[in-house]
Amino acid sequence: MGIPVSSRLRKPRDFQDTRREGQRIDCGPFIVQCCTSVKPGPSRLGLITSRRVGKAVKRNYGRRIFRELFRQYSSDLPQGSDLVVVLRSSFDRYKYADLELRLLRAFRTLNKMKNCSAVELPN
Repeated sequence: MGIPVSSRLRKPRDFQDTRREGQRIDCGPFIVQCCTSVKPGPSRLGLITSRRVGKAVKRNYGRRIFRELFRQYSSDLPQGSDLVVVLRSSFDRYKYADLELRLLRAFRTLNKMKNCSAVELPN
């Protein structure tokens, strides 16, 4: 299983736009950056795991964890959101449940920011 290709950020341009224009939330073992577009569609995930995080086994483990969390909770994000998660090397010191709570807290914060800055578009 996993997340479909339509729910992944694939192009470097998408990553750059999300990191430049999105809201940034520091969650401790990872950073969440989210940008909500006007167009409806599925939320998309992009993961950044540099070699600073650790060896390939550790980086792949982190990617699997966050893909699964995104698959479970992507419905909590506003429709059409682009989400970039930047892993830090300390992510593996936290239990899965703690990472899950931190990500859900970030999603709630993003929803509050979205609701506060929402602008009605004319039809």
